[in-house]
Amino acid sequence: MQFIPSALLLLFAVTFFCIWLIERQRRQLLLFALSFLAFGVATFMQFALWPSDIGYNTIMTSTLYSAGPLLLVEGVLARSGRSMPRGEHAAWFAAIVGTLLCFYYVENDLQVRVYVLNLGMAFIFLSGVWKIRQQMRGGVLDRAVLWLLFGLAATFIARTLLTGSSVPKDNIPEFFQSDFWIWAQLTMSVLGVAMGLGLLVVASADVILALKAERDSDPLTGLLNRRGLQGRAPRLLALGRRRPLSIVACDIDSFKSINDRFGHAAGDAVLQTFARIVKAQMRAGDVAARTGGEEFVIVMKDAPVGDAFTLAERLRRMIADTRFAGLPADFAVTCSFGIAEFHGGEGLWDAIGRADKILYAAKRAGRNRTFAEGLQLPNAA
Repeated sequence: MQFIPSALLLLFAVTFFCIWLIERQRRQLLLFALSFLAFGVATFMQFALWPSDIGYNTIMTSTLYSAGPLLLVEGVLARSGRSMPRGEHAAWFAAIVGTLLCFYYVENDLQVRVYVLNLGMAFIFLSGVWKIRQQMRGGVLDRAVLWLLFGLAATFIARTLLTGSSVPKDNIPEFFQSDFWIWAQLTMSVLGVAMGLGLLVVASADVILALKAERDSDPLTGLLNRRGLQGRAPRLLALGRRRPLSIVACDIDSFKSINDRFGHAAGDAVLQTFARIVKAQMRAGDVAARTGGEEFVIVMKDAPVGDAFTLAERLRRMIADTRFAGLPADFAVTCSFGIAEFHGGEGLWDAIGRADKILYAAKRAGRNRTFAEGLQLPNAA
């Protein structure tokens, strides 16, 4: 029974490693596997009292116990594209292992070693919480990871402060009968399962969301595709019933001639640069999609037609002033815009259809211009 915590931890290590073999671009999965491996081997060595020499056992288990939380925090940071500086890793490791060895070889005090090791691991977890504190304003998964790490730290602190005094100073047999050891076995099992399952749920959700984003995104421009825009339709329609919602339809002028004269690589570069400019000018909450070859739609929330017209004109001028890779320096790329305001009760694609009609009126009027419902609308029919 005493090896159940070790077996659970090692089981999660194998699970995360197997998932990493499938999703190797997700470095955090390997780090989670190594963390659970470190904890699992350390608890096994401690429970089995192997090696039997207490000095060697202290060196090896303290090394693994220090590596476990550092690897776990590094995995949490890697999930958000960050990392802990190597110097900080070394400082935590040296402080914990060095202090433990000091309180064995210089002044033998098992109780101090218990406090140092457990509180040291807790503070490593808390340092990770501090580093990802901005995730409190993030999505559900981000907040879940933060609270998992915080809960782990809080449990280590509470367990140590409440039961640490039961640890003898230098009697190993009594240590294995202490309240601290009993609670350590229980909490290690519970925490191991909770943390392992929690991280597995987060990792699985990350993979599912990434696949969904890939399905809903245009691979060339990184904007939404038609399916992605359709998936956001219910939320956008709900917003449009309460606040002004403007639809901006855009078409790159004479795009076919760009492909014919300069090749499809140059055409792709134009699309990518156009998308980057759009993304840079969009407001928070606006949605942009590539709905066809050179056709784009921007949905602007809390924006009457006048505000959308201002954005479209800014984009139009920026595109005309941009020099695109693969095109002659004196070649100007232009685009046309049509803007319609969403009417309550209609569908999103109905509003996009009206914006398209206005867009093609702009193209018939000479291209490189913006027409908007109620502002400029000659020959829209």
